[in-house]
Amino acid sequence: MRIYVQAHYFPDEYLNLMVGVTIATSVLGHSVADPAFEPFYAELDRRGTVLYIHPAGVSACSPLVSSYGLTCPIGAPIEDTIAVTHLIINGIPKRYSRIKIINSHLGGALPMLLQRLDNQYRWAVPETLELPSRQAGRMWYDTVGHFHVPAFRCAYDSFGADRLVLGTDFPYLSGEMYKQSVTYRENSEIPKEDVHRILDANAASLLGLERR
Repeated sequence: MRIYVQAHYFPDEYLNLMVGVTIATSVLGHSVADPAFEPFYAELDRRGTVLYIHPAGVSACSPLVSSYGLTCPIGAPIEDTIAVTHLIINGIPKRYSRIKIINSHLGGALPMLLQRLDNQYRWAVPETLELPSRQAGRMWYDTVGHFHVPAFRCAYDSFGADRLVLGTDFPYLSGEMYKQSVTYRENSEIPKEDVHRILDANAASLLGLERR
C-alpha cells in the first residue's frame, strides 16, 4: 500500500484564521517521518506554522498492547515516544526548522531515553543528521503527565522550561483531575517564573497570541 500526499496551498488570508494543525503519531500504520509526507512538512515549514502531534490510539500497532487493555495506559505514551524518535532520526526538526512541533505527554519516554539515544545513535541509526538531544531541543512538549511530578521533573530537566507548554488531556481528565493537570507543576519545586513560562508565556509565543 502506498500513501500519496499532496500539499495544498491555501491563501494566506485563510491561514490567518488558524493557529496550527494537528496530526496523529502514525498514519495507517506508517511513520510520521515516512518520505511520503515530505511535501506536507515542506509546506508547514514554508509557513512557519505550529504542528501538534497526538497519539493515534492504535496501541503502537502492537497486539502486546491492544490485547491486554493497555491502549490508553501505556499505548499512548509509547506512540508518542516512537513518533518523536522517528522525527529525530529522520532529521525533521533540523531540516524543517521553521515548524513549531509540539509533542504530547511530555514526549512519552523520550526524557528518560535522551542520553541513551545520544550514546547509541551513531551506530544504531548513523544517518541521523544531528545529535538527538539537540533535535529534541528544537521541539516542544505538552505537560500531560497525569500529575506525576517525577515525570514532569524529568522532562523539565531534560528539555528546559522554555520547551514545555501546558497540556490538560481534556476530556479524558475532567473535573478535579483537570484542575490537577494544571496545578501539579506548582508541587514540582521549580522557580515561579518557569511555572509562568510553562502555563502561559510559551504557548502564547508559539501560537502568536502575543502579537494579537
